[in-house]
Amino acid sequence: MPCAPEALAAAFSRQASHCAALGSSLWAEAATLIAEDILRAGAFFRILEDWEGDPAQDNLPLRLLGGLHYVALAGLAPDLAARLPSTGGGPGMDLAPALLAAIAAKPDEIRGALAHPPQTNEVGRSAVLLGGFLEVAALSGLPLRLLELGASAGLNLCWDRYAYRLGAFGWQQDREGLTLQADWRGPPPRLDALVAVASRAACDRRPIDLADPEARLRLQGYVWPDQVERLAALRGAMAIAREMGVHVERADAVDWTGHRLARRTTGEATVVYHSVVLQYLDRPARQRFVELLEALGRQATKDRPLAWLAFELNSGSEIFELSLTYWPGGEQRRLAVAQAHGRWVEWLS
Repeated sequence: MPCAPEALAAAFSRQASHCAALGSSLWAEAATLIAEDILRAGAFFRILEDWEGDPAQDNLPLRLLGGLHYVALAGLAPDLAARLPSTGGGPGMDLAPALLAAIAAKPDEIRGALAHPPQTNEVGRSAVLLGGFLEVAALSGLPLRLLELGASAGLNLCWDRYAYRLGAFGWQQDREGLTLQADWRGPPPRLDALVAVASRAACDRRPIDLADPEARLRLQGYVWPDQVERLAALRGAMAIAREMGVHVERADAVDWTGHRLARRTTGEATVVYHSVVLQYLDRPARQRFVELLEALGRQATKDRPLAWLAFELNSGSEIFELSLTYWPGGEQRRLAVAQAHGRWVEWLS
C-alpha cells in the first residue's frame, strides 16, 4: 500500500535533522524543501507517491537525495549543479527552483535512483578503524588477515594504504595518495605497532564495481554535496582501490563469514570487521552472526587468534562506538566513540 504523504514528509524532515547534525546544511535545506513539497502534493510527491513500505526504514530520503546529486554530477541537471559546491557551484540562486528543475528535466533518472539502496562507503571511518587494527597487531604480533563485511566498494579494506593526521598524532604521514584527517581526542592508539597485512577479502549484498564509471558516479552521489572534503577523500580512495585491484564478493555476510572462517592459518591474526552494517541485518541474522563468531572464537589459539572489530551505532544511544573482541579469551573492549563519518574520534582505550 502506498505511503501517506504525512509519512513521506516526516521521513524527509527527520533526514533534514540528520543532515544538519552531521554538518550538511545544504542537504538539510533540500530535505526540508522536499518535505514541504510533498505536503503540497507537488512534483516530489508525484515521484514518490507510489512508494510502498516504510520510507524511513527503506532510506527513501537518502535514495532520492543521492539521485539528485547523481544527476548533477553527471551533467544532467545544470541548474542544480550551479548550486552545489561538489560541482563547482555555490550561493547565488535559491535551492528550491534548482531541485524542481532537476526533477522536471530528468524524472526517469531520479525515479531510477530510488531502486538503489544508498551506499556511502565512508572512507573517513578508516580513521576510526585504524586504532583497532593497530591494537590487534600489537596484541597478536602477527600479520593480519582482513575480512570486511558490508564492504560496498571495498575502500575501507585499503586502510593501510592511507596516511593519517589524527590531531597532534600521525601514522604513515609520508605516504602519498590520500591523507585522512580526524579531530582526535584522548591518547593516541598504538601508533608504534608493527603492521603487516597477509591478505584481504570482503563481501557485500550489492558490491560496487569500481571498474564501472556509472557505479563510481552513483557512489559519489551519496556524499552530501557541500562536504567537498569527503568527496575528495572518496575519489582518492577509489583510485587506490582500483590500483590495488580490490574485489568485493556478492554474498550474505553471515554465510560468507562462516565459509571464510572455516579455514584459518597458523601465524595469522584474522580480523572480522565492519562499520555501520549491523543495523541493516535483521535480528535473527545478527544473532546468528554473534553466535558464529563466539563459537569460532572458542577455537582460537595464541598463534591463530580471531578479532572482531566493529564500528556501530550503540543501540541504546545515538553514539557510534568502536569495539574489539579478541580471542583466545573473548575479552570485549570499547576502544573509541566517534562521529559517524570519522570527522572526530575520542580514543578511550
